[in-house]
Amino acid sequence: MTRLAPIALAAALVVGGCAQRSYVLGQGDANYDALAQATKECQSKGGEIRLRPGYDNHELSGYQCLLGNAR
Repeated sequence: MTRLAPIALAAALVVGGCAQRSYVLGQGDANYDALAQATKECQSKGGEIRLRPGYDNHELSGYQCLLGNAR
């Protein structure tokens, strides 16, 4: 059984590397300029800005940048 431990660890690291990634935008007013800048930064990383379910669309913290498999 101990021979399988390194294989299980390697598999867990591979699966963890494919996990969904995202980050919440900073604090402040979600005005046009702030969202435009956040969108530009997010897209430069290959992501997409989306409103977080149940959050206020007037606050930047109500949005997140979804990266990779998270979209």
